[in-house]
Amino acid sequence: MTTSRAATPEWAEKVRVLRKKLNMNQSELAQKLNVSAMAISRWERAVNQPPAEAFISLGKLAGEPECWFFWQQAGLSKSDLKRAL
Repeated sequence: MTTSRAATPEWAEKVRVLRKKLNMNQSELAQKLNVSAMAISRWERAVNQPPAEAFISLGKLAGEPECWFFWQQAGLSKSDLKRAL
């Protein structure tokens, strides 16, 4: 009997890729987001999904155009943000 592992969710991979792009280790990113390094580890391994406020902060760190992916994970849309601005 063969079991296949579920694919890593896109958001988990995007968190890992962003951290590496920022040239940060998990502890450094955790400090920026005011969370624990273990939280970053759990997000990257898809054990836990970041809360909305963390997705918003990740979007700010990512900048254009990657920010939209993180902000959408927090439930925000481009039209919502354009109206707010």
